[in-house]
Amino acid sequence: MVNGMKKLFLILKHSKIIHPRNLKKYWFEIILIIIMAYAFTHYLDGDIGVVVWSFLIIAPLLSIILSYYAIFKLRINLKAPDYLTKGKSFHVDFIASTIGKLPVPFVRCHMKLSANIVQQDNRTVQSAMTPKENLIISYQMTAKYVGLAEIKIKKLAIFDYLGLVEFKYGHIPDDYIIKIGVIPEIPELTNANMMLHAVSDVILTQDDDEEESSASFSAQSMLGYVHREYVAGDSLRRVNWKMSAKRQKLMVRMEEAATTIRPTVILDIQPETQEEKLKHREIMIEGALGFLVLLVKQGIPCSLRFATGKQWKYFILENEDDVRNICVEIATADFVNDNHRIDSNAFYEKAGAYLIYTANPDEALALELESLHEKGYICAICPTGTQNSALMGMDSLWELDENFIMKNLKN
Repeated sequence: MVNGMKKLFLILKHSKIIHPRNLKKYWFEIILIIIMAYAFTHYLDGDIGVVVWSFLIIAPLLSIILSYYAIFKLRINLKAPDYLTKGKSFHVDFIASTIGKLPVPFVRCHMKLSANIVQQDNRTVQSAMTPKENLIISYQMTAKYVGLAEIKIKKLAIFDYLGLVEFKYGHIPDDYIIKIGVIPEIPELTNANMMLHAVSDVILTQDDDEEESSASFSAQSMLGYVHREYVAGDSLRRVNWKMSAKRQKLMVRMEEAATTIRPTVILDIQPETQEEKLKHREIMIEGALGFLVLLVKQGIPCSLRFATGKQWKYFILENEDDVRNICVEIATADFVNDNHRIDSNAFYEKAGAYLIYTANPDEALALELESLHEKGYICAICPTGTQNSALMGMDSLWELDENFIMKNLKN
């Protein structure tokens, strides 16, 4: 019997289900059991002592063996929504089932969450299950900040039937990890008209030589026009009074050649784990979306670039629906770049204006932006309270606070 117990212990030890350091918890209890059994056998009643020995050895041994068998028949799964909006509460379901015939002993699961997800109830839940019914443990959580969130099993512990031994899995498979996209909101910006006017003016006056050559290509050719809504500061000579009367709001002409120039918005953000940096990142994401809506409302097509999976994604946005759809793309991005803060393809784009939304306005970013100066107008936007002196050399520098109020730092 002793050899059999040694063999069982070695099997459990090398399977990495029982960690030897955890057995130290039980030495005191084991010593008391041995003293009690010895006292019964040699000083009280030998027959009762034999029964006690049998019970103390066989019962725990059966409990461990049967539990060990039941664990290998256990199947684990996590269930949660793929997408949700910021601030919404949701449930992550830990689902356990068994393909065996034995009930599964007590199961305890600890979750590991990304920093943008908060678990509302941190109490540890433990429960057993039968072969006929699945075990479902629901964890209520809240999506606090936008971006991709990961939820995985940090620790999965199962106790034997007597509760004497804790079984632990040494490795949690990747199948036990779920990803949730927290969708950003599109806010209304305050004091953004000045920046909108500056960008519009840059587009209207960009590439005059190209416009002139396009106009003189044919003596019969005439520049066509598209229109956008009037912004304070626009020249009244560009107002189309007839169209304005029909729409009951001032409409300004834009040269058709100028519409081939699309201002580009670049999100310079990275993965974050600290709450303050997550908040800054969220302000930049939602602030950029708010300004993109302002651009497309004025009839200005634009583009958006951001990094995910060590690659840069590029999107052309022409209307409000395009901006709303891009929110889902942003929700599933991990913001891991290719070791460049600015997409290298942006240097070959005819953007006219580059709007850099950055949560980390440092010297490294300023160095990369220097190469864009000859390409067009450079406007940097950063969160209020960050050290932004490195970007004072840009054409325009703005701060954006948590209430989405914009402040011009270079008047």
